This record gives sequence, structure tokens and C-alpha cells, in this order.
Amino acid sequence: MGYVWLFLTILFGALEAVTVQIVSIWFAGGSVCAMIAYALGASETVQIIVFVISSAVLLLLTRPFVKKMTNGKRVNTNADSLIGKTAVVTKKTDELGLSGEAKVAGSVWTICSGDGTPIEENEKVTVEKIEGVKLIVRK
Repeated sequence: MGYVWLFLTILFGALEAVTVQIVSIWFAGGSVCAMIAYALGASETVQIIVFVISSAVLLLLTRPFVKKMTNGKRVNTNADSLIGKTAVVTKKTDELGLSGEAKVAGSVWTICSGDGTPIEENEKVTVEKIEGVKLIVRK
């Protein structure tokens, strides 16, 4: 059973290494605790209980701190300055309000209507938000 805990520790560690957010480090810690229980001669049932409880305790104790450290910072870009600006539609949107183009601050952007209504060419719209490389606009 010791090899199982070693394998799980490596697996959870590797999974953590390839993900963008912290998602499995607590289970790697739980696997280490279960491996220690194995080394001390605990039964398989006790090892599994140690794994579950230690993973849960690690999660409960560290998750709020990790969440605060990873979600607290937003990087503003120059594109954020477009929000609230007026744009002129250079290519009308389709009947669902998708796939149009507009010029704002000297640049042409792909646009979508925020409420799904079509927007005609040469109409003035206001930029509500940016999603990826598209401006979400309203009349």
C-alpha cells in the first residue's frame, strides 16, 4: 500500500504542476500523511481515513489564504480604457447581434450586441465590456 500512496503523491503533485490554479496540492499532502501512517504500521482503513481527514484539514486551513493570494490581483490593460467609450459601427451585426465591427479610439474591433439586437452600419454604440478580443456594445 505504500507504493499506492507514493504513486498518488506523485500523481497529485504532477497534476498540480500542469494546472493553472491550485487544485490538488491538498490531496498530495493527504497522500504523504497516509504514507506516514503506512510507515507506522496503520491498517489500510486507517490509512484511507488519514488521507481523507488530512486532505480535508489541509483544504480547510489553506484554501482561503490561497484563494486570496491567487484571485486578488487584476491586471488592467490599455483596452480597459475603451469601456464606456463611443464606437462607430463599420460592419453591421447579424440578426442576432453578433459578428459586427466597430471603430473606437482609432482601432477596429469585432463587436457583439450586449442585448442581442442587431446593430446597423454607421450607428454609434457604447462599449460595455471586453470579452477576449470582442467588444460587447449597446446602442
